[in-house]
Amino acid sequence: MTVPNGTRYCWATLLGDEAALYADAAYSSQATREKLEQFGIDDQVQRKGYRGHPLSKADLVRNKEIAVIRSGGERPFATYKSRYGLARTRLMGLAKNLTLFGLAAIAHNIAKGAKFLALYGLPDPEPTG
Repeated sequence: MTVPNGTRYCWATLLGDEAALYADAAYSSQATREKLEQFGIDDQVQRKGYRGHPLSKADLVRNKEIAVIRSGGERPFATYKSRYGLARTRLMGLAKNLTLFGLAAIAHNIAKGAKFLALYGLPDPEPTG
């Protein structure tokens, strides 16, 4: 079975307790579908058309439904790239880049928390006892 470029990294990140795999069309292949079936993981990989074989209407609808769910997971990465200047890694070494992206994730969560507090405030503490 030939493995599409990049999917070997995809399989390395699976823990074994996944219910579904959401991925873009770059991971769409028969080998991927077989691997997901082998592990009992729901296939939510977007389909892609091939030369002379465009996507069917059902596949186009399926891709749009998957895109709605995937967008929530992709949004923080778009923020990292556009607002934090992380479109390209600037450091040498995995540990340094993991630290940089970890700090970006912390900053993103603090910004989300601040926005939440501004909108909804803190709940009133209830007396205990």
